[in-house]
Amino acid sequence: MQGLRDLSCEGSLIRVKRMGQVDEKPFMKVCKQKFIDENVEVEYAMLCSKWQNALNDSAWHPFKRVGTGENMKEVVDDEDEKLKSLREEWGEDVKNAVKTALEEMNEFNPSGRYIVPVLWNFEHGRKATLKEGIAHMTQQIKNLKRNRT
Repeated sequence: MQGLRDLSCEGSLIRVKRMGQVDEKPFMKVCKQKFIDENVEVEYAMLCSKWQNALNDSAWHPFKRVGTGENMKEVVDDEDEKLKSLREEWGEDVKNAVKTALEEMNEFNPSGRYIVPVLWNFEHGRKATLKEGIAHMTQQIKNLKRNRT
């Protein structure tokens, strides 16, 4: 994974995704709308940090069980008070970013509340196969060799 991080750039189709890390783009967008230029970066950083810390708090469990028997699964409870107040104060996009991070944490690390690195296929929006990861790394190495000569 570390080798792939070192070889990949932001636009690469196969990269390491940090499952459970809140997507910062909606936070920046709403902060640009609410604050004047000098405060945007500070408010954005504080808001992202606050909600990433909330995600890591094992005492907060905004999930409910749906289904029966073998079809039972845990889903994020949209009626959770923290999520409702987040939506009211910062909007639906910010709430959805937090909700997505919660779902990722619950799927990829249900026993702990911390971020998990996963090899991700950004083109198809899914976990990448080992074969895809190796093919991507091979291509990146070939590109590096080509650029050096």
